[in-house]
Amino acid sequence: MMARLFTALFPTDEARSHQAGKLARVGGHEWSPCDTWHITLCFHGDDDDPATRLAWLRERAAELRPIRLRLASAGAFPGVLWIGVESDSALTEAAEAVRGHTDDHVERHGFKPHLTVARSRREPLDATPLMDYKGPWWTSRELVLVRSERTQDGYRHSPLDVVLLRGPE
Repeated sequence: MMARLFTALFPTDEARSHQAGKLARVGGHEWSPCDTWHITLCFHGDDDDPATRLAWLRERAAELRPIRLRLASAGAFPGVLWIGVESDSALTEAAEAVRGHTDDHVERHGFKPHLTVARSRREPLDATPLMDYKGPWWTSRELVLVRSERTQDGYRHSPLDVVLLRGPE
């Protein structure tokens, strides 16, 4: 079984609950479980060493400040329905800090912060009913190192550790 590490932010309980309430009124899709919702900042690669990556992440995040953000709007990639993210500049700063982890590492896509709420290989996913969504603001004070493992039922994400954002607000 292949494992991949990534760095993410997780919404607060209030933000997840608010989003779940909106999705319940929209219907029409099989929604991802809200306890798996996260905003990926960077994938670190397959079979990356968790202890080494965590030490590296702590060093990179030492001066990063907490991030003010909220879930807002919606869109779709092929096979994915996502909720967008509005934030202060700290989100971009955090993503830039964790994305350049080796000289030869290149992300497959530019940074477009989002939270995946549904996937489908069979039917098109319509973001239109969620385009005007605006969730509550929250401040994220931590980055989470996560292990993603592919299983026959999809992906299982396991938070491994937390790195606190302690820079000046």
